[in-house]
Amino acid sequence: MTANPTSGSGSKPVPWGKKYRTPLMNTAFWLFWIAFPLAYFGGVQKNSFFITLSLVLFCIACVIPLITKK
Repeated sequence: MTANPTSGSGSKPVPWGKKYRTPLMNTAFWLFWIAFPLAYFGGVQKNSFFITLSLVLFCIACVIPLITKK
């Protein structure tokens, strides 16, 4: 048994969504946790930039699992 399969072994390349799923899901997790305080402080300080930024981060965090689905 070799570490590198031969060219005729039938191994398929791994799709990018499966290959990068774990780091992208970690990124989505941290985007959610960054967006929550931004939304809170934006609401308390009436800062529309923080509220808009948190909405953008929430949207990105929601789209990541959709594009990397199994």
